[in-house]
Amino acid sequence: MRLIAFGDSVVAGAGDPDHLGWVGRALAGRREITLYNLGVRRETSSDIAARWRAEALPRMTADEPMRIVFAFGINDANLADGAPRVSAVQTLKNAQAILTAAQALCPVLMVGPPPVADAGLCARVEALGEALMALCGRLRVPYIDVFRPLAAGGLWQAEALAWDGAHPGAGGYQQLADLVAAHPAWLRFTAVSD
Repeated sequence: MRLIAFGDSVVAGAGDPDHLGWVGRALAGRREITLYNLGVRRETSSDIAARWRAEALPRMTADEPMRIVFAFGINDANLADGAPRVSAVQTLKNAQAILTAAQALCPVLMVGPPPVADAGLCARVEALGEALMALCGRLRVPYIDVFRPLAAGGLWQAEALAWDGAHPGAGGYQQLADLVAAHPAWLRFTAVSD
């Protein structure tokens, strides 16, 4: 199976001293899966919408099962000149366009945005995650909500606060990977027999 991961710096694993991030950790030991981690720092849903198809198509083949996972939202909710970089309405439009088009190619899954140390940004990210989860429900796209368990555990935010406020270290990424890897939607999504 080939799995393509699109998203921001959290998908890329920024801040992880082991350079695995949550995606690499969630697939640890899964030699039958070829991972293409295409996370890019500071990218918003608008940036991902503009590039995902051109980057996915060369990595796709009819000879192996394909999967695409998307994870974004923090950069959309981050403020620039006093307003979110991408409005919540536009983020949802971007997500709908991305997910609908990607579903036509192969199974897709979305992982919601995690918490951050800044309280204002964290509240916007939580609200955006709720809206993305509702959208995914309407589109019948599996969605894994990681915000609440990570916020409740405290490790993600503590490690992020110790570094740059947004990105944890190895422990936080492992916690996120464990949440994703144990989720029934992920287990079905990454089942090679499909």
